[in-house]
Amino acid sequence: MEIEQYINTLSETEQQAIGQFRKVILENDKAVSENFGKFMSNPNAISYNEQGVFKYGLTIAKTYISFHSLVMYSNPHLMNELRTELPKAKFKKGCINFKSLDEFPESILKEHIQASSKIDFSPMINRYLKKK
Repeated sequence: MEIEQYINTLSETEQQAIGQFRKVILENDKAVSENFGKFMSNPNAISYNEQGVFKYGLTIAKTYISFHSLVMYSNPHLMNELRTELPKAKFKKGCINFKSLDEFPESILKEHIQASSKIDFSPMINRYLKKK
């Protein structure tokens, strides 16, 4: 299945959120490339990789959408900022679960991706490449 085919199977709310997240990520972090496939246990994940290393991801669960960020996971101050700005969202180790764009507005995502794209991601890339 291709990304567009998958997106067409989603609810209108999910399609809108995924569409906005895709646009914001690709416009604000020029170092990433978009891929579709398995991530963790989800076979339908949209991932954004920098030099072949996972950086961000989007997945759909039964009752929520998840935004995954290795940058946020490795830089706790980014997560702390988002916790303040997204009181309705549910935070896990390296992801944020939300039900609609009301819980995770585009403007906050844009700020986060812009900040994330300025952080040197090469230590994570090098760490991953050494494990290969």
